[in-house]
Amino acid sequence: MRRRISALLAAIGIGTAALLAAPTPASAHGVSQGNDYARHSYNGRVLTICDAEDDGHRVWAGYYTSASYSYQTAPVIYGSNTSGVDCTTYELSHVLTNLRVVEDKPGSSSNYYGSWHGYPVAGT
Repeated sequence: MRRRISALLAAIGIGTAALLAAPTPASAHGVSQGNDYARHSYNGRVLTICDAEDDGHRVWAGYYTSASYSYQTAPVIYGSNTSGVDCTTYELSHVLTNLRVVEDKPGSSSNYYGSWHGYPVAGT
């Protein structure tokens, strides 16, 4: 009986250690493109997009929500002083399902695209 209890306690200890050592996502609440970034709330309904590069390239978030398969965008709204970090926050009526940062590439038919933060966005 004593061996069974010891074995059970050892198994619980090993299982707990394995869970604590498991890797976690490095940037669970957002994505980036260079130094530009987008962050979302835990529930996936608040989105903040920031242009953190003083390079004159416009920045926006590209995203999908739980309400539609249509690609949507949320641009950074710039003030008169565009030096430093410019951020704009949006409150969404539906939960984000995919999110990425896009930066304008002047003089080109393409843009700079950050990687997707895929489904599910909420709760991560």
